[in-house]
Amino acid sequence: MNSNPRSISLPVVAAADYRHAVPGEMWELSPASIVGPISYRSEPRDNSSASVAKLATSSLATPVDFPSIDAAILDGDHVALAVDPNVPQVGDVIEGVIEALSGCQAGRISIVLWPETSAMVVESLKTRFQNVDPDASDVSPPSGGPAVTVIRHEPQMRSLMRYVAADADAEAIYLSRDLVDADFAIPIVAARAADAIGRLDKTGVFPMFADSSTTRRYQGGILPTFTGGDDTIDEDVESASEPQSNASVTASNAAVNEVGFLLGIQLMIVVSSKVDGLVGRILAGTPDAIRHELETLHAVVETETSPKAGLVIAALDGDATAQTWANVARAAIAAAEHTEGEGMIVIWSRIDHAPNEVWQSELGPDDWESTPRSVDEFNDWHGERVLARRLAMLLSDHRILLHSELASADVEALGVGVIGSVEELRKLGESFQGAGVIRAAQFHAASVARLTQYDDQDS
Repeated sequence: MNSNPRSISLPVVAAADYRHAVPGEMWELSPASIVGPISYRSEPRDNSSASVAKLATSSLATPVDFPSIDAAILDGDHVALAVDPNVPQVGDVIEGVIEALSGCQAGRISIVLWPETSAMVVESLKTRFQNVDPDASDVSPPSGGPAVTVIRHEPQMRSLMRYVAADADAEAIYLSRDLVDADFAIPIVAARAADAIGRLDKTGVFPMFADSSTTRRYQGGILPTFTGGDDTIDEDVESASEPQSNASVTASNAAVNEVGFLLGIQLMIVVSSKVDGLVGRILAGTPDAIRHELETLHAVVETETSPKAGLVIAALDGDATAQTWANVARAAIAAAEHTEGEGMIVIWSRIDHAPNEVWQSELGPDDWESTPRSVDEFNDWHGERVLARRLAMLLSDHRILLHSELASADVEALGVGVIGSVEELRKLGESFQGAGVIRAAQFHAASVARLTQYDDQDS
């Protein structure tokens, strides 16, 4: 990973610069920012690699509701880091965590990445951190520090999984072998207020590190409860003034948090973003402490006071790791919550690679069937498939334009419009009475997308 990450320059998304092109009112939304206890320093002095890494290290020395990390890790322990690749300056954050674990004399550190992690990010993290072969039979720590491996979770491969539980329908749930086998697991995730609103697993473990068959059922609207687990529903869920089907979904969401309990997650790290997509704050603490923090964030929700406009610009602020098709979809989902009627959405990105076959198939033919699998595989299901499906749905309801570094023909072939420059956007804005901007829009939508009966009757 580049030790000095380059912030993607997006001059168009500064409201002060853009306001003159819009006759009406202009509003701008920033990512939700975690705070933590008053005594807890959670903001880096600057966004240099050294400053961010130092803050990540110190966060583990003073977690919220948990002792210092050196009281939890024993000499020679295997520690697994369950990493959301969308964490701002993810390499610098990991560097600080490894520094803290090295001080605890950890024997092995496994960096396990969400399946959506791009090949570029995987290779850059391997180059930066990996010092042993993860496939070697004897993974001995090199002289002077722990053995470090980097892998991307492969949800189709049974050989890379461990059984952890059966749900109430007796369906087996498997999780990444590295996470299950570790003595201590630490999720590192981006702060998304939408996850708190949706009562999703705040650790990012489920369903990101589950087998693809489980992920397929979860994303298709079949939400698991677990045999022998605590299915108690919070009072606020029971009294929620929402349709019963939505309340049931909310209750089931609370149950998926038990996966983290089964895995023994005691500590996690959450990183929030500034408007430029770089690290805003870093907070370490127990899942309950982090859950409380996320649930108190100012969040992007559809209320009577939620800002709306006929034109919404959603920007993928951040370094090169933010420029992914999963984040394009998340930005569109966030923008749609603030678009009046069938208004227009502009995704301002610097994405420079065409989507893979998963995205191409979902933006094209409507097909949910799994392909045949070998004896060592689960259903051939990719977690980004629902994000792609949600983007396809939004394309049918809104006109969506994409600014990117791709050829216009490649973008238009996906059914997405093209906007090439700041000047084109200013001319477009002149035809609207108001507009809104969502900065670092990839953090305004939930980490994982699902289809419910409201989205797709056939799912």
